[in-house]
Amino acid sequence: MDQQRVWIAVGLSLLLLVLYQELVVRRYQVPQSVPTPPASAPVPQAPEDAKTRAEATPMPTAGSAVPEGSLKVPAGEAPTVLVETDVFRATLTTTGARLIGFELKRYRRSVHRDSPPLNLVDGQRTAFPLTLQLGADATDAAIAYTADRERLVLTADQEGEVTFQGVRADGSAIAKRLRFRGSSYLFELQVDAPGQPVGLVLVPIAPEGAAGGQYSGQERVVTLAGGKLKERDLSELADAVPPVDQAMWGGFAAQYFAALAMPREGTARVVMGTLEDTPVVRVDAAAEGRGRYAFELFFGPKERRTLLGLGHDLARVVDYGWFWFIAIPLLVLLELLHRVTGNYGLDIIVLTTLVKVVTIPLTQTSFKSMKAMQQLQPEMLQLRERFKDDQAELQKRIMELYKRHKVNPLSGCLPMVLQIPIFVGLYNALIHAIELRHAPFMLWIDDLSAPDRLMIGGIGIPVLTLLMGASMLAQQWLTPQQGDPTQQKIMMIMPVIFTFMFINFPAGLVLYWLVNNLLTIAQQYWMLRAT
Repeated sequence: MDQQRVWIAVGLSLLLLVLYQELVVRRYQVPQSVPTPPASAPVPQAPEDAKTRAEATPMPTAGSAVPEGSLKVPAGEAPTVLVETDVFRATLTTTGARLIGFELKRYRRSVHRDSPPLNLVDGQRTAFPLTLQLGADATDAAIAYTADRERLVLTADQEGEVTFQGVRADGSAIAKRLRFRGSSYLFELQVDAPGQPVGLVLVPIAPEGAAGGQYSGQERVVTLAGGKLKERDLSELADAVPPVDQAMWGGFAAQYFAALAMPREGTARVVMGTLEDTPVVRVDAAAEGRGRYAFELFFGPKERRTLLGLGHDLARVVDYGWFWFIAIPLLVLLELLHRVTGNYGLDIIVLTTLVKVVTIPLTQTSFKSMKAMQQLQPEMLQLRERFKDDQAELQKRIMELYKRHKVNPLSGCLPMVLQIPIFVGLYNALIHAIELRHAPFMLWIDDLSAPDRLMIGGIGIPVLTLLMGASMLAQQWLTPQQGDPTQQKIMMIMPVIFTFMFINFPAGLVLYWLVNNLLTIAQQYWMLRAT
């Protein structure tokens, strides 16, 4: 195989690997069910870090004796407290002073206009967030607290708190004070529990796709420590997972929404595992005073501007991948365009066009190189036939041919490779843009975060995806053909592969790829007419 074909193979392989990793593996893995750990197997703990401020305590094991109640305790008919702000409506049960409902007022459960608000906490469960682990073998889930009010309503910059008072089995007092702001998704929890270390427990957010876009079922555990975002699938929590020390925060995140906990000051130890069949994240923070612990919690959308205003490096919960430095500016540009058009579908078209304009020099260089290589094909075929039994001489003659015609075999693949970061960055910007959730475009496309389906006779036709595949075929046909017939046939299979890859991708992403293909076809046609 000559040098040209080697570099073409390398370029295509790199392109496929990067696209498959970013577009398929990272975003669309089907989460595995979480197996139940043996009752006798404790959740593993990492060796104590002398620098950590958190006092780590072992998590109770499934089936162990828990004298003050376990994690799973039904709310029952206990009195509740309703907290209503401009952005959410939270319901707390006095049984354990836990969250049993957290509705986001600005986000619906489904695309239908009469759909109820999105609820990040499933009230039908028995394990709820804001449960406390008290010492090594107890939780406060079953403690009957008394609240100082039944309802708290806040707007704008107003602040207010709800206090829960309880008594443990040993007669010691415990209190949980929650402070809310009228326009913020961030709220505070202060715990007064003298006598034992306290850890704050979170459980996964609402299931069944309610907590994100089409692929929100891929919920993960997330932590931020040492400036690095770490993610784990829920299925991993059944195995030995070492705690994360010196963490800024930890919790659960889906495609568009997250539930995170953090110490009010400093860092914490984040312990991950399963407790009574339930994936849990426990945040251990150092006491601020004698028996007093303070946390901040975020339950809300992974909206970049919102997260940036809350501190704690919460914006890092959105993982833009390897090319974040490209994705973030493109996302900012998308937001600016929306102020003009008011339609995110049009914004994607304009944004893709702008990106295409920026990459015109690279595309032209690649096209000219491929055109020059195509013109050399007859001479290269003659050389291969003449020196088919002498590969060393064949390579020498081919290099002389390149030199004589001033053709660089790398100049065709290199511009293509250089465009990969831009395309992947734009992809990551779109996949994380919560603005696309339930955003309509035109005609049958009423949700750019879901696959497009035109319903005909009860069958959903992926029109955009089929058009994208057809555009790739047209683009391939206009591209100057190189290599032997076998290589050309392989290239013609690429549109079919990509069509199957994209068939369940969100409509916004398919729209971006389709527009990019159409612009490339127009550019290739213009360059062919100019030569």
